[in-house]
Amino acid sequence: MTKAEYLRLKKFFSQFPSKKISKNALIFKPGDKIADVYFMKSGYVRVYTKAPFGENTLNIFKPLFLISVIHHFTNLRNDLFFQAITSSEVYIIPKQEFKNFLNNNPKMSSIIMDFFFSSLLQYMTNQGGIINGSAINKIASILLQMVHDYGDTKNGLLVVNFPATHRIVASLIGLTRETTSVQMSKLQKLGIIFCKRNQFVVRNLEKLKDLASIVE
Repeated sequence: MTKAEYLRLKKFFSQFPSKKISKNALIFKPGDKIADVYFMKSGYVRVYTKAPFGENTLNIFKPLFLISVIHHFTNLRNDLFFQAITSSEVYIIPKQEFKNFLNNNPKMSSIIMDFFFSSLLQYMTNQGGIINGSAINKIASILLQMVHDYGDTKNGLLVVNFPATHRIVASLIGLTRETTSVQMSKLQKLGIIFCKRNQFVVRNLEKLKDLASIVE
C-alpha cells in the first residue's frame, strides 16, 4: 500500500468517530465479538495469545484493521488478546458503512486485499527464521518484519518508527530479554542497525536479510 493509498483510506475513516485507548489497556479478549471495523489513527497495538508457560506475542502490531476486516468477511470468533502498547486512538466504522465503501471503491478493495496478503506472506516467510533459526536469525527476521510494516526512508536511511523495546522483541521470538539485548548489540556493532530510544534505523538492509536466512 503506497503512502497516497494509505492516506486515502485514512481520510475515509476520519469521517467516523474515534476512540482513545490508554497505554496497556486491553481492547479485546477471546470471546469478544468484533462487530465493527477498526483503523489505527495513532499508536500501536499488540495481539497475543496466552498459554500455561506465558504469553506469546504475534508479530502484528497494527492488527486492528486487518483482524477486523477478517471478521467483516467471515464472522469468526475472536480467540486473541489485543492490548495497546502505547497511548492509541482508533477510528471505528460500522460494518455496513465499510461494505458500502468497498462496493463504491473496488480499486481500494483490491489495495486492501493486496496489503493484507503482502503482510501475511512476509509474516509466513519470517516464521522459518523465527521458529527454526539461531538467536541472531530470530532477531533479524523480526526486525525485517518491522521494516516491512513500518519502515520509512528518511535522509537516505530506513527508519522504523516502532516502540521496539527489547522486552517486546523478546516476546515475539521466544528469547529472554537478556539474550535479545545481546543480539541487538551485535547488530549495532556490525553496523547493520542503530537504535535511538525505541526507534531503530537500518543501515544495511541486505546484511539484515542475510542474517535472517537459515544456512543449512
